[in-house]
Amino acid sequence: MKAVKGLIVVLVVLLVLLFVAKSVIQVEANEDLLPTNVYEENADLLTVVNTSLFDLFVTSVTNEYTVVEEVVNLIILDSIRDNVNSEYDPLGDCDTNECNFIVYDDNYYVNYIWAELSDDNQLIIHVSLGSETFIGVNTIFHFYFDIDIDYVGFGIELTLDTFYLHERELSMGILDTMFSNLDSTKIENQVSIGDLDLEEYSYRISFTGLLFN
Repeated sequence: MKAVKGLIVVLVVLLVLLFVAKSVIQVEANEDLLPTNVYEENADLLTVVNTSLFDLFVTSVTNEYTVVEEVVNLIILDSIRDNVNSEYDPLGDCDTNECNFIVYDDNYYVNYIWAELSDDNQLIIHVSLGSETFIGVNTIFHFYFDIDIDYVGFGIELTLDTFYLHERELSMGILDTMFSNLDSTKIENQVSIGDLDLEEYSYRISFTGLLFN
């Protein structure tokens, strides 16, 4: 009987900890956060990327960081539709899991990934994900990247600076552990344009590479 009581106490404590953890990381994301202009683009997304990079490196637009934000959002959406889920269209009229979620599994889901420019010109990649098993929870990872625009080499490089789970900054060691349990090469290959390096946590787009590809 004492063993049973002890087990019940442990389970209650674990349940309390789960609910406390949920209250710390719980945050809802909705489609209003997505870059509407990108998701409603009718042209070939990679053609739009080329046009945007041409404007950045050739016509020398003044809003260069905004161009980087748009280009990355275009590449995110193209990569999802081309390599992960061709039916993904959260702003459309379709109401299936394939349309509304990037990945939907019995144990977890990923519903949104988008880029946003911060006030100090860092690029934030937001990843909204969650689970509907046991206690439903949705949270968002925020990855802050430094932006380096190489006008001489016609390239853009993003380098990870910090990352957060909702409002809590996490160590790079946690990120290393996360990716050590995933197929990093497969993830890198799912990016339709540019070179993603999950060892250095960097991403580079070459405009000249696109021109002569």
